[in-house]
Amino acid sequence: MIKKNLLTVVFLVGLVFTGCDLSEDEPIYIQVSAITEVTNPNQYAKDSITEIPVKFKLPSQCHVFRKFYYEAHDFNRLVAIESLKSGDNICAQDEELKTAVLRFKPTSLGTYHFKFWLGEDAQGLDQFIEFDAVVDH
Repeated sequence: MIKKNLLTVVFLVGLVFTGCDLSEDEPIYIQVSAITEVTNPNQYAKDSITEIPVKFKLPSQCHVFRKFYYEAHDFNRLVAIESLKSGDNICAQDEELKTAVLRFKPTSLGTYHFKFWLGEDAQGLDQFIEFDAVVDH
């Protein structure tokens, strides 16, 4: 927790020294971004947190990871990446593969079906990495 808070402070101080102007006139863009890879853990337990590593690329070097886009309906889960960009700057594409951890805490026994959004194919159809998480204890 302390390490995470320290990284947040370092990031915010870095923004101040790099001259980013986060004035009210600056537009903020939130974008849903595709996932490139997911590691499916072997075990899931009711009322216990399981960490699911998720790899992704951001749309540009001006984007930062905001949070997971997460929809839950019964035992179905839809997951994507939400990124944030401040301003109308034109930025280079971000080629760096990043990792975030989805913390999943099932509250019921059963099989949860995950769909991680990969983006759209050439015909504009959504593509997913799918797997089931069996919570049996």
